Amino acid sequence: MEPQYEAIVENLYDSKTDTIKTWSFLETFSTVGSVIALYLLLVLRLLPEFMRYRKPYSLNRVLRVYNAFQVLFSLYAVILYTRYIFQHGIITTRCPKGPQLEKVIEEIWPYFIAKHVDLLDTVFFVLRKKDNQVTFLHVYHHTAMVAWTWFHLMYHPTDHFNVVGLINSFVHVIMYTYYGLASMGPEYAKYIWWKKHVTKIQLIQFILVVSNLYYQQALSPCPIPPAFHYFCVFSITSFFVLFMNFYLRSYSKMISNNSDGVCTKSDDTKIA
Repeated sequence: MEPQYEAIVENLYDSKTDTIKTWSFLETFSTVGSVIALYLLLVLRLLPEFMRYRKPYSLNRVLRVYNAFQVLFSLYAVILYTRYIFQHGIITTRCPKGPQLEKVIEEIWPYFIAKHVDLLDTVFFVLRKKDNQVTFLHVYHHTAMVAWTWFHLMYHPTDHFNVVGLINSFVHVIMYTYYGLASMGPEYAKYIWWKKHVTKIQLIQFILVVSNLYYQQALSPCPIPPAFHYFCVFSITSFFVLFMNFYLRSYSKMISNNSDGVCTKSDDTKIA
């Protein structure tokens, strides 16, 4: 473990300078690059090769537990970030340092952990041979969010993203509730008629997040580094474009099927 990393875990701030010791950009970049490379190797090469001559695993019980955990953990994050926003506002201007920033970092960890747990989505797809779900949108979304949280926590910890964490965690409560119901079998199909509305909620999420990022950066007395800000804005904007494309293609297909007299069936198809 590098000395600087030990500092951020064991001795977060220097009481004399009231500053937080964090990783450098290169340290963060190389580490998150390794994490993402391992993820991509696993879900695009190793696991597909492992499953090539095997029957798909059902994983019904595992998925129920996993989706329940995701709902509860996301709900915890919603409560955590809602409390912070009530205390310090939607646009925070307090520029926490020392012990205050140490507390902020503690509250970044749940979001950091959540984005890594989300990677299991892809693992489960491959083990169940749902290869059509391992799309560019799906993989890109997960890798970009992991990169974001690494730079957020290890390189530039700040309270600028509390609204982002709140909105995204709330959407995940809805998403994983849907996934949980869908994984329980065809008899629950009548409870998941709102699938396309989940994608609408995701699209609204991206608009709200980009708006918050813009005003937070513009109004804060301690803005984040411009490169990191533009990376965040680019990521969310690209998500919006890709999700909108997914929505239009999926909805058009649904209209086409219905016009031909074909009934669409709800299943456990992931929305992202």
